[in-house]
Amino acid sequence: MKKIAEGIYAAALTPMHPDLSPNCEELATHCFDLLKRGCQGVALFGTTGEGPSFSLNERIDTLQKVIAQGLDPKRIILGNGSASIPDTVDLALAALKLNCTTLLIAPPSFYKKVPEEGVIAYYREILQRVPNPKLRVILYHIPQYSGVPLTIPIVRTLRKEFPEIVIGLKESEGNIALTQEILKELPEMQIFVGNESQIIEAVHQGGSGAICGMANLYPELIVMLYHEGKKGLRPNPQEAEDIFLSLKKQPFIPSAKSIMEAKRGKNWGIVRPPLR
Repeated sequence: MKKIAEGIYAAALTPMHPDLSPNCEELATHCFDLLKRGCQGVALFGTTGEGPSFSLNERIDTLQKVIAQGLDPKRIILGNGSASIPDTVDLALAALKLNCTTLLIAPPSFYKKVPEEGVIAYYREILQRVPNPKLRVILYHIPQYSGVPLTIPIVRTLRKEFPEIVIGLKESEGNIALTQEILKELPEMQIFVGNESQIIEAVHQGGSGAICGMANLYPELIVMLYHEGKKGLRPNPQEAEDIFLSLKKQPFIPSAKSIMEAKRGKNWGIVRPPLR
C-alpha cells in the first residue's frame, strides 16, 4: 500500500471574490504560506473549504489554476464535495490527469439510515469506475454533516476489496474510540483526525496526523501538536486549549474567515450561502 506523508494537512478555507467565485490566486498564496509554515499539505474543497457549495466544474477549474501557479499536486488532498457518483468519478479522473492522486471521499449525504451495504456499494461503484492504480482514497467519517457513519465493517470491507487504493480515513466526528478501534484492527490504515484537541493522543496511538481547519489560522501551533504526539502522550498546551474553547463558541467557517479577513483582507470574510 502506498501511503501519503504523515503530518498536518490544512483543510483550506476557500477565499472568494465578491461574486462568490473562487479566488484562485489568493487560495494558492494561502496554500504556499501554509506549506512554508510547516503543514505537510492542504486539503481543498473539504468541509472547511465549503466543498459541497461548489460545482464540479468550479472545483476542477480551481484545482487546475492553483497547480498552474506552482502548488505541488502531491501535497493536495482533494475533497469530493458531492454525493453524486458520476461527479466524484469525473473529479477523480480530472485530478489524476493533473497528478493529484489523493481524494477525500465522503459518503452520500442526503439519504439517512442507509444500510452498510449501500455505503459500500457507493464507494465500490466510484472506485471501479476509476481504473487508475495511482488513485489513493481517504474515507471521510463525518456523520454530524453527512448523516452516514463509516462503521468498522464498511472500512474493513473497502480495505479488503481495494487494498492499494483505500489507504486511510479521516475521523472528523471527534470519536477517539473509533480512531483507536480502526488503528487496532487495521493498523496499516492511515488515520487522520479532524478534531485538533485529539491530535496528540491520536498520533501517540499510531495515527498519521490531522486534516483540520484550525491549521489555516495557527499552522505552527497545530504542527507542534503533531510533533508532541510523536514524542509521547501529554496534555494539550494551554494556548491551544484556549483557542479551541474560543472557536467552539462560534460557527467555525465564518469565524475562521473573519480572522483571515483581519489578517489578510482581500474579501477573505466572504462565505457562500447558506453560511453567513
